[in-house]
Amino acid sequence: MNEQTTITVIARANLDEDGYLLPSEKWDANVGRLLARHIMHSELNDDHWKVVEYLRRYYLESDIVPPIRKLCRDTGFTLSGLYKLFPMGVARGAAKIAGVPGDVFKLPQTVLYP
Repeated sequence: MNEQTTITVIARANLDEDGYLLPSEKWDANVGRLLARHIMHSELNDDHWKVVEYLRRYYLESDIVPPIRKLCRDTGFTLSGLYKLFPMGVARGAAKIAGVPGDVFKLPQTVLYP
């Protein structure tokens, strides 16, 4: 009985018309992986996860997404580095994968970043 067994966990995610997770509270790493396959058609590496986990944590603490400069500063990635990781952008890619709801991006800028 020293055999290794691999199982695949299937996650079910409901998305709004723009592709954001509904409800956001349903997010976990398995859903993040599923969303990454759906959005990027690939798996996430450690650099992707660093950004995704940062965005998720920031959203849960603040109910908003960080300004892009803060995201770069806190994760150590340049803006061009972020776009290499997430060619579709932070809002359309990384934030969706992190389970951040789309209505966060519909708030006026003065509400997002006073």
